[in-house]
Amino acid sequence: MRAVRTLTATALATLGLLVVTPHAALANYPAPSCDTGGSSFICDAANLGPTTWTVSRYESGSWFTYTTTTSGSTLIASCRPNMPVHVSTSYVADGVTQYSDLGGFVCYGGPWQ
Repeated sequence: MRAVRTLTATALATLGLLVVTPHAALANYPAPSCDTGGSSFICDAANLGPTTWTVSRYESGSWFTYTTTTSGSTLIASCRPNMPVHVSTSYVADGVTQYSDLGGFVCYGGPWQ
């Protein structure tokens, strides 16, 4: 029984690392399109107008998650080279919040290509 509890706790902890937003299962549109270089990234969402971004970065053995809102569909931010980044978005259309799928990439520290 202890092995089952440990396995369940481990599985839940792993899932917690993979899920950035509690609304991921409700995705209404594709993940943002992102490019990375120069220890930064730029992402574009599939919508117009104000966009709320949820970003998770893996640094020093832990995931750090933050949200920010942009006036348009583009986000530019910094990241640590060779570290994973997960990105999702949401926006309101006709009074209903729409959620994107979760996208991800590894931050590239070299020049933009």
